[in-house]
Amino acid sequence: MNIEEKEKLERRVVAMSEKMTELGFDLEEDMRELVEMRSDIGELILNTKLKKISYFVEKEDKGVGFYLGDLQITFFVEIGEDEDGPYYEATAEIIES
Repeated sequence: MNIEEKEKLERRVVAMSEKMTELGFDLEEDMRELVEMRSDIGELILNTKLKKISYFVEKEDKGVGFYLGDLQITFFVEIGEDEDGPYYEATAEIIES
């Protein structure tokens, strides 16, 4: 991936994260980790028009996700508190249809 593609991917990750923030979940850092670990998902994000990505909230399971091509990507969020204060842990689940 060249520099221009990396910059475009970063802009798209930010835009997608903003959509999830609107749904009540701040997962920008988790989105960055996902595309770092899964270059195939990064490529899909680069090659899919943002308008074609649909988002959803899993209220019962405390998660948020989106459909990307044949993939359903859901971040399940666990919220807790320890001696350092509140924290969250997000786990991504990727389902191919």
